[in-house]
Amino acid sequence: MPFLSRALGAATLSFGVLEFAKPDVWAKPAGLVGPSPAMRTWHHTLGARDITSGLALLLAPAGPALRAATLFRIVSDLTDALAFGINAPDAARKGKAAGAAVGYAALNALSLRWTGR
Repeated sequence: MPFLSRALGAATLSFGVLEFAKPDVWAKPAGLVGPSPAMRTWHHTLGARDITSGLALLLAPAGPALRAATLFRIVSDLTDALAFGINAPDAARKGKAAGAAVGYAALNALSLRWTGR
C-alpha cells in the first residue's frame, strides 16, 4: 500500500493550494518577497505545479504511473532546492530553503519503495 506516497500527495496538494492562493507564505521565509509581478507569477506557477503533482500522487494507480508521479515530484523538489538556494538573499535562508526542499525530495524518494512495480 503506497500510504507514504498518498500522504505526500495530500501534503503537496495542500502546499500548492496555499502557495497559489497566498504566494508570500512560502516566499517570505526564503526572503523571496516583494511587489514584483514576476515573483508572484513564479510562486503561482509553483503552486499550480504542486497542485498537479499532488493530485497525481493521490490518484495515480500503484505501479508505473505512481512511480512516474513520484519521480516528477523528486525532480521538482531538487529544482526548488537549486532555485531557492540560488535566489535566497543570505546563507541562512539559502540553507533552510534548500534543506527543506531536499528533505521533501528524500521523503518522496523513500516512498518509491512502496509505489509498486
